[in-house]
Amino acid sequence: MNFYITYGTVDFLKKLAKQQDLEHMLFMKGNDSAILFQETTGKSVFQAPHHYEVIHQSGTLDQSGGFAVLNNIPVTLEGRPLFETRFKNRVEKVEHQPGFKALRMLRPKENDIYIVLTLWETEQAFQDWKNSTSFTEAHKKHHSAEGINHDGTIFSRPSYIRSYYSVK
Repeated sequence: MNFYITYGTVDFLKKLAKQQDLEHMLFMKGNDSAILFQETTGKSVFQAPHHYEVIHQSGTLDQSGGFAVLNNIPVTLEGRPLFETRFKNRVEKVEHQPGFKALRMLRPKENDIYIVLTLWETEQAFQDWKNSTSFTEAHKKHHSAEGINHDGTIFSRPSYIRSYYSVK
């Protein structure tokens, strides 16, 4: 499955979303920008999309929206297999949390940044997950000599998080 992301102003992306079939798109806004997701087996309708491959999915991304968190994780080329294995071993810890709606693990097609997209009913549901013991267990450091680079990690630089709210 292909997953495309485009960024822009709320007005521009709202217009684009209205022109397209929203059935396989999700439109959300952040503090200073907006984001439009498209999930399809085909090509993107966006002019300059960020392209990802869905390697794990659960739940449904739909227009009922909520609160989306994008964990952007830069991973070295040699660290990809280890990163993907670790993720798959931890994913069930989030999928059963109250307020959880959907998850997409996105492998980059054009850069080194994986995205773990989680969709929640509310921001509070996400905060409750972050403060849970399940979150702590899911984010424990694992020590392994496989797939690590010279500085001892599989990550090429620090990860960062972006969050967005649904737009009706």
